[in-house]
Amino acid sequence: MGIVFLMEGKWKNCYYLFFFLLFSVLLFGCREKLPKYHIGVLQWTEKVYPYRLTYQGVIDGLHDLGFQESVNLTIDYRNVEQDRKLAYEISQDFVKDNVDLIVALGTGSSLAAIRATDHTPIPVVFSIVGSPETTGIIDSFSEAGGNITGVSMKVPVQEQFQKIHKILPRLKRLGILYCTEMPQAVATGMEAAGTAEKFGWTSAVQTVSQKALPFLRKQVEMLARKMDAIYIPTDPVLGTAENLDLVIRVADEHGIPVFGVAEEFVKRGVLAAYHCDYYEIGRQAAGPIVRIFKGVNARDIPSQKPIIKKWSLNLRKADQLGINIDRALIMTVDNLIN
Repeated sequence: MGIVFLMEGKWKNCYYLFFFLLFSVLLFGCREKLPKYHIGVLQWTEKVYPYRLTYQGVIDGLHDLGFQESVNLTIDYRNVEQDRKLAYEISQDFVKDNVDLIVALGTGSSLAAIRATDHTPIPVVFSIVGSPETTGIIDSFSEAGGNITGVSMKVPVQEQFQKIHKILPRLKRLGILYCTEMPQAVATGMEAAGTAEKFGWTSAVQTVSQKALPFLRKQVEMLARKMDAIYIPTDPVLGTAENLDLVIRVADEHGIPVFGVAEEFVKRGVLAAYHCDYYEIGRQAAGPIVRIFKGVNARDIPSQKPIIKKWSLNLRKADQLGINIDRALIMTVDNLIN
């Protein structure tokens, strides 16, 4: 009886082991069958903080929607540091790798990705694009006109200038400074010049090419001597720390404020900015990405504008320049830098 009992115990253990192994095989086998998506991320620059912030928003947004790298997502991230040729070459590599879609962060990245994916089924999702309609990325927010969708960073210049008017109600002359090789800067810079007239301001446009950046100080001085303030539109060249710091430094020497388009710029010494939330437009872009994963055609997903807009103000800079700001206005600010 003892021997039989022992044998039965062994068979019983084998029985449990068999079903444990079978369950494990089925479990891990199912995991292997889960769809895994491959995306190429084309980052225009890492030197301008809002771009890095937008990318983090994309990653966090995808995670919250159930897509995580190494689990059901492969991300091929490439930074081109404002090199158009490189952006196009990497976009071509993504096409050769047959990625499921390209996430293009920046106007230059988006234009390169559109060009590389032409006549292919690979969709493009853009974000942190200043003016997608006027730069040729989309035909309109409702009808993209191509296999592309995304989220713009654009806050209308009209709304930005309303904020400037509240801070400087006696402003008469506004200098507008941007790089001629950045299509989004040209588009928003021209919009700014036209909008300034509606406020009764005299505007002076000063442009700079990338080759002429060594002479940036002289060009800023030309504006600062004659203007009451300087506005820098959406411009990834002048938005780098080195160039932005130079503009602010020269403006400070002449006692005039600089207005920009990002909270980070205000932290560096720009007086104020009315802008999108860069992290949130990245999170917004995760929505269309996931819809495409689920089979929706990018052409059928309308492009979006920023849901969240923020008002940033540098009180320390205002005090330095002798600008008195009404307390009621300060109470409306989202990000106050003291």
